[in-house]
Amino acid sequence: MIYSIIRIVLALAGAAVVFIMLTYSDEERRYMVRYATGSRRAWIGAISTFAAAVVVLHLMPVENYFSGFSKPEDAFYYNHTGEILEIDEFANCAFVVNSTGDEKITTHVLPVGSKGKYKLETVYNRKRKVTTYNYCIIEQLFVPGTDDCFVIISHSTEGNISDMAGSVIDNRNTQFVIVDYPDRVPFYYGYVEDMADDYVLHVDGNVAIGK
Repeated sequence: MIYSIIRIVLALAGAAVVFIMLTYSDEERRYMVRYATGSRRAWIGAISTFAAAVVVLHLMPVENYFSGFSKPEDAFYYNHTGEILEIDEFANCAFVVNSTGDEKITTHVLPVGSKGKYKLETVYNRKRKVTTYNYCIIEQLFVPGTDDCFVIISHSTEGNISDMAGSVIDNRNTQFVIVDYPDRVPFYYGYVEDMADDYVLHVDGNVAIGK
C-alpha cells in the first residue's frame, strides 16, 4: 500500500509541475495570471506525465537508491502481496517462494545492497530465462548485478521428475532443494554461482542444459 501511495504522490507532483509550466507563460508566472489559452495542452501534458511517471517509478523504484530493508520479508511485502511460503537467504540475495492464494506459486530474488540491506525486486532488474526439456520447465532466475542465478526445475503436464536422491544434479555440485506443497506442483531449485557456458544440468540422468 505504501509503495503505491508514494508512486501516486510523486507522479501527481510531476504532473502538477508540467501543468503549471504549460499553463503559464514566463511573464504570467511572475504574477500567477492564467488565461484560457493553453489549458487543454496543459491537461494533456499533465495526464501524460502522470502516466509516464507511474510506469517509470514502478520499473525503477526510488527507494532502492536511498533505503533498504533489514529483513527480506519486509522488502518483499513492501511491493508484493500473497503469502510467503519459503525464504532462503544467501550472502548477496534472498530467494522467496510466494503463493498468491490461487494455487499459483511464484519465485522472486531480493538483492542485497552494499550496506547489507535488502533491495526491492523490480521488473527492470528481473532477468529470467525459461527453457523446456521433455516434461520439465527450467527457469534461470538471475541475481541482479551478477552472473549468479537460481535454477528452478518444475514438472510440466506431461510427466513428473523422479523424487529419488540425485534426480537433479549439475556439474557445479549445486545442492538442489525440492519444494512440495499440498495441491501445488512440486519443483526443485538450486543456487548457481557464475552461470557460464560450460554449465551442465542433468534431470533423471539426462542432459537438460549444456552438452
